[in-house]
Amino acid sequence: MISCLVTEHDLGVVALAATMCIVGSIVTTDLFRRALSARGLQRAAWQFLVAVCAGSSTWATHFIAMLAYEPSAPVRFDPVLTLASVLIAIVGTGVGFAIASRPGRLLPIVLGGGFVGLSIAAMHFVGMFAYRVEGIVSWDMTHVFAAIAVSVMLSMTFVGTARRGGEGRSRHAAAVPLVAAIVGLHFTGMAAFRVAPFPGLEGGADAGTLVAMALAILLVGLVVVGAGISSYLIDDRTRASTEEQLRRMAFQDPLTGLANRRALQLVMEEWSTSEPWFALILMDLDHFKMVNDTHGHVVGDALLVAAARRMEHVVGADGVAVRIGGDEMAVVIRGDMASAETLALDLCRALAVPFEVAGGIVSVAASLGICSRSDAADSEGIMRHADLALYEAKRNGGGRVVPFEVRMLDETIARHTLHADLRAAVALNQFHLVFQPIVDLTTRRTIGHEALIRWQHPTRGLVSPAEFIPAAEDDGSIVEIGSWVLAEACRAAMFWPGDVYVAVNVSAVQFRSPLLLAHVTRALADSGLPPTRLEIELTETAAVVDAIGLAAMLKSLRCLGIKIAMDDFGTGFSSLSHLRDLSLDRIKIDRSFVASAANDTTSMAVLRAVIGLGQDMGIRTLGEGVETADQLELLAALGCDAVQGYLTGRPERQRRDADDLLQIAS
Repeated sequence: MISCLVTEHDLGVVALAATMCIVGSIVTTDLFRRALSARGLQRAAWQFLVAVCAGSSTWATHFIAMLAYEPSAPVRFDPVLTLASVLIAIVGTGVGFAIASRPGRLLPIVLGGGFVGLSIAAMHFVGMFAYRVEGIVSWDMTHVFAAIAVSVMLSMTFVGTARRGGEGRSRHAAAVPLVAAIVGLHFTGMAAFRVAPFPGLEGGADAGTLVAMALAILLVGLVVVGAGISSYLIDDRTRASTEEQLRRMAFQDPLTGLANRRALQLVMEEWSTSEPWFALILMDLDHFKMVNDTHGHVVGDALLVAAARRMEHVVGADGVAVRIGGDEMAVVIRGDMASAETLALDLCRALAVPFEVAGGIVSVAASLGICSRSDAADSEGIMRHADLALYEAKRNGGGRVVPFEVRMLDETIARHTLHADLRAAVALNQFHLVFQPIVDLTTRRTIGHEALIRWQHPTRGLVSPAEFIPAAEDDGSIVEIGSWVLAEACRAAMFWPGDVYVAVNVSAVQFRSPLLLAHVTRALADSGLPPTRLEIELTETAAVVDAIGLAAMLKSLRCLGIKIAMDDFGTGFSSLSHLRDLSLDRIKIDRSFVASAANDTTSMAVLRAVIGLGQDMGIRTLGEGVETADQLELLAALGCDAVQGYLTGRPERQRRDADDLLQIAS
């Protein structure tokens, strides 16, 4: 075969054939792999391109190499058989690659690769029959069968290699078996071809003519292959564009254009292994919900976009700005805690400047929590600790920067434990009520009792209401606890004299619950207590949070005959409009004014003013925290209606002994 190549071929034309073979094989490999990854009609389209590219490049390689053959006798080509050979190459390889694209491990490789090899061999030998030479032609059948075997075996090898995939150099290396199949078939087949020229005939065609024909065939072949390359590149560019769009959708917030939570996680995971120092800043926009509720979501979205632009300006190239969701933002920055705190303060100041959005001015502030890499073991820990610092910033009023401290983790664990214990406390009967008497200053008789909840924890002992009530309001369990308090208080009051009422504190969270009215009516119905003997106490905080909703709820309660009292008046967001709008039956003056009135002219003035307002508006007044006889007499002299405190009775548990109950009531 080597002697055939060296002595009987024009090596320059052979080089053209080799170029065609290598380029065609590489493109065929890429197109075949694209067909493997496609589905439906797209796969059929790619398989068509594979067939055209593989068949035409193989045929062009064969005929250019045939033109390089120098038989020393006149030659010509049969046009019908030449056309038949190219059709055999295209159709045959197309069918073979279609079979090779089927699912399966071994069978598609054997059948598909074998069919491709046989098709290449058929194209070669039909093309050889189209090669008409003036002489006696003979064939060495050993070489013929060897050529077919080489084509089939190497084609199967190519299919198996191409199906396994690969990138970079290995992708192009997969084309080697196909190149070897085409070259091996051709030159082994040519070694089987023997020509004895007729005596007296001149040599073959003019060399210049043969080269021109070879170049023409090469050009045609390259045009076909180029079409395949163009299709591949167009699809590759489209795929790259689609992948870039999908990447943006996956890692970019659609509203603000900032990176999203998924991108933040990837950056932190990468920096955890590559950066010695970095920090995470979590941030919430304070009062953002109020902006949405007041101005609408369009303005809220515009505010988020404007805030994102300010963040990007402040952060610059030092970090990555992120929108996690809603009004929660983040920045991950290279550097130590000191540089992170400096950046966080800059962000806090920048976001405190009023925004001009949708033709109006909107003001918000930002709460920021920081955690550095040194404060956590991994990216999840950094996120968790930064969130704790953010919670601390918001709990302390917002508009501030708070770095993570270890105590926050301990407090969070304690808070979560407390919440879990609270949810179980009602079912485990760990709560009980105590009752503090309310004494009328005119008759000096007990006219009511305030029900106060106590929690006897199995391991912590008696837990202060100042500790667990805020926790219950925070997680919403106050609604269930409050329902239990109402039911127990009404049940206990049924053992008292008929003119003694029970006062029950109801939190702002309960007033916002649609279940409150049902809880009250059920407590009255189950106990049989007349509604006129129940007094609901609310705080000024409840009035500030939702004055309109509160007024509607109080109206419904008063329609039942229930009395309403304002607890701790003067300590919250006091407003005379509360006295006007809420139709109160009683004002409870906070103990701080009672305790200091004797020595503080301001407290004395408040006492006089509140008691005077109550008298003018027909609202009864009650002084809380009375601990001395002087305080009691002072309130009596000012015209206060009733008192409550340690002087008149400490909170005690309810007992079912009738004599004791009457003694407490009197």
